[in-house]
Order: sequence, then C-alpha cells, then structure tokens
Amino acid sequence: PMAYCRHFWMKSFKIVTGDKGEGKTNFLLSHFHDYKGFVSIHRGEEYYLRDMETKKEELLLSRDPFSPYKWKNWYINQDAFSFANEKLLSYYGMKVMVDEVGVMEMEGKGFSPFLQEAGKMDLDLVIAVRKDYIDMVRERFFPSLEPTIISVGKAL
Repeated sequence: PMAYCRHFWMKSFKIVTGDKGEGKTNFLLSHFHDYKGFVSIHRGEEYYLRDMETKKEELLLSRDPFSPYKWKNWYINQDAFSFANEKLLSYYGMKVMVDEVGVMEMEGKGFSPFLQEAGKMDLDLVIAVRKDYIDMVRERFFPSLEPTIISVGKAL
C-alpha cells in the first residue's frame, strides 16, 4: 500500500486585509489577542514591532539612520526581524499572527524566513496584508492553501 504524505499541516489560515491606515493592526489586536506573534505599531515616522507574548516593543523601521541596514527609504532593525522569525518558527502547533506582510517579504526580507515554513507548520495562522499584495503573498508563500479573507476598513 502507498504511504499517505500530507505536505501542508496548517490548521487554519486567515488573511486580514484592507488599505493602508484602515485598521488591520487594530483588528488583529482586538480579535486575535490570544495569538502569539508580532504586530507593527506605527508612530509618526517610525514603526515598532510588538511581541504579542511579552508586549515588549522594539524600533523596527525608521527614516532616521539608527541602523546600517537600509531598505528603500527605511532603516531597518535587522536584529528585531531575526529575533521575530526565530520566535515565530518555534510556535509549532500554536495560534500565530504576523502583521504587515508585503513588499519586503516578496523580496525575501522581513518575515520571509517564517512565511516560507509556515505552510508546513501545524498553525492557526492570521496574517495582515494590504489588498494590493494578497495575490503576490499567496502565490509566493501559500500557493496551495485557501485562506479565509477578512476585509477591514471603510464601507463602500
């Protein structure tokens, strides 16, 4: 008899989407507060990465040169991304959220190391993605998975 091999182990997969500034992060914080993972908090010209487990925040992106790593017009705290990816990869079998998956991940940066493995992990996964990037993110990281799409933001 042939052995059965299942390639994807994800329990559930949701994408929270909307345009910039329409409340994706607030939606994650209010509806998935029992999830582990990371959200991006926008304050002025800077973004902070909040660890949902410890509630600690660390400067992630700034237009001011606080880091030697630059991406487009942003200076990046590469250590924060490395720490986040390592921690996310340890959350096998858990409820996990990742906020603001987009262009940076398409270029193999940001949360890309975690996203490349997430489909094979036994997770309840929720990611926030701007409307314009949903198809790219799905094709790159989750080509054979059908997510539940949750749209937030202004009513049409």
